[in-house]
Amino acid sequence: MTNREQLIQELEQAPDDLVQTMLDFLHRVKAVRQKHPLAKFAGILSDSEAEELQRAVAAECRQVDLNDW
Repeated sequence: MTNREQLIQELEQAPDDLVQTMLDFLHRVKAVRQKHPLAKFAGILSDSEAEELQRAVAAECRQVDLNDW
């Protein structure tokens, strides 16, 4: 079952007030993604590219040399 199918199944069983809350949330997220200056970069990396980038950041960017100051 895809995420979309699972979400639809959950929404079909949810009470109306929860469905309205989810719909409001979805509209807010869509509006922010359309206006945010970094939104055009969302989803451009594959999973493997994103993992490689995370590993590089963890290995190289989070190092603190206490004697450097």
